[in-house]
Parts: sequence; C-alpha cells; structure tokens
Amino acid sequence: MTKHLASVLALLMISLTVWCQVTITGTVIGEGYNFPLPGANVVEKGTQNSTITNTDGTFTITATSPNSILVFLFVGMVSKEYPLKGQRQVFVKMKLDCRKDFFDSQDILIHANSGLINTPLGGQLEITSPPFSDGVIKGSFGYQTNLDNNEFQNRQIELSHFISNCDFDMDFRGHNRHVSFDKELNFKAHSFETDLNISNIKLIAGYSHLSFNKIATIDNENLAGSLIGFGTFFGQPFYPIVIAKVSFYNDKLEYKASIRGGYRQLLCFVKFYKLNSFNESSLGVGTIVGYRLERKKK
Repeated sequence: MTKHLASVLALLMISLTVWCQVTITGTVIGEGYNFPLPGANVVEKGTQNSTITNTDGTFTITATSPNSILVFLFVGMVSKEYPLKGQRQVFVKMKLDCRKDFFDSQDILIHANSGLINTPLGGQLEITSPPFSDGVIKGSFGYQTNLDNNEFQNRQIELSHFISNCDFDMDFRGHNRHVSFDKELNFKAHSFETDLNISNIKLIAGYSHLSFNKIATIDNENLAGSLIGFGTFFGQPFYPIVIAKVSFYNDKLEYKASIRGGYRQLLCFVKFYKLNSFNESSLGVGTIVGYRLERKKK
C-alpha cells in the first residue's frame, strides 16, 4: 500500500510539473538600432534550462512556470532579467554596454625633440594619473631652445574621459604657450579647451588669451579670442592622431597642428606652430614607461 501511494504521489508530481511548464517564444533585438541579436543566451533564472537565439533573434524555450524570470545575455550588451508574469510571447530590447576601456592611464612619456627652424634642442615629458571616476588627469611640459635668445615652452593639463557614454566622451584642457624670439617678440598664450570625441572624430572649441609684446617698440597687447579645432584617429599599426587648431585674436591668428603615434614602446610626433613672425616645426621621438601605485596597508 505504501509503495502504491508513493508511486501515485510521484506520478502526481510529474503531472503537476508537466502541467506547469509553458512554451515561451520571443525576439531579442538591440535597443536604439533595432537589429536582431543572434546567439544571445536565454536562461531561465535559477535553473540550467537555457537556449540561444536564432539568426533572426527569435527563440523558443520551455519554462517550468508561467511566472519564471528569463535572463538574457549577449557580449557587448547589458544583461537583462525579464519576468514572464504569465506571458507566452515576449519582445526584449537589450542596451549596449557603455563600459569603456581607456588605455592612457599610469604612463610616463619621455620625448627628445628638435625644432627645425628656431629652437633645435628640447624635450617633452608627459605623465598620466591612475584612472578614477572613469577619467584620467594628464600633465605635460615641453621646452625647446637655441641656447641663445629663442625659447619655446608648452605646458598643459588635461582631464580626459570624465564625461563619457556609449556614443561620445569629453576632455577638458588648459594649455599655456610661452615664446621668446630673437629679441623681437615675447608672448604668452593661454587657452581653455573642450574636446568632443565622437567615434574617430575630435571636435575642439575653447577660449584663448594672448599677452603679446614687441620688444623693440615696447608694444604690449592683451587680446582675447575664440579657438576651434578638429582631429581624427586612425587605426593600426601606428594609431596616429591628427589635430589642427586655430585661435583668433583680432588681427592675429595662432596656428597649432600635430601628428602623433607610436608602435609598442616607440613614440613619435610632428608639430607645427605659428603666431605672427614666429613659426616652428618640431620632430619628437620618445618612449613610454608604465608605472603602478601600491596601496598602503592600513
């Protein structure tokens, strides 16, 4: 009798389980692009029950309960949980995973560079901080001279990637230039710039201030103006970045352009600068050294 009762109960449990099972069909697409996601994993939460979507993003799965939760997983997308709540057909949109990996942190960049026209000797040092708040702080100093009357200095601090999402990221920069030229000119230029990076395009806008001194005539001008620029990125093997900027100061224009790239530890750049009668083309070759900060033990 006991054996018969156990068999009956087992049959009832199996029947109840089969009765509770439901067949779920659905489609999975990428939100904002409306493209189907083939090969997405569909898993009934808390079980080993799973399937994958077809080439058109559709799927069929037999769930153990009409109130189960389906979990959707796809590389490059944010995982999503979908409570069925009795639904037999579902339509699921998955968002792009907006996490980005930036590889420009915790580096020291050292260049030896030469001006081809007025300042033949020089160097440049750049340091980037460890990442925090998804951003990086970059500082740089460059100095060129002819060991006489000509000096060309560049100082810069940049906040990179502090505003970032799937479609773009933004950089904020302060840049200072100081030129002493042939006992004729002595000027300082300061600019505050914002970069909008969309895909491989960089759009640059900002504000510039110029303190311009002609030594022979003791003529000193303080001018303010706008700055605009454009840049683009290329791929392998050297990953070059091309940037061109111009600042407008009433009757004066300040031009800045650069191409920089590298292969493994070898770095190089070509730069051009012009303001009034001073102009310089510079070549630089350098290397990159990574560093790590150890956490202090409490």
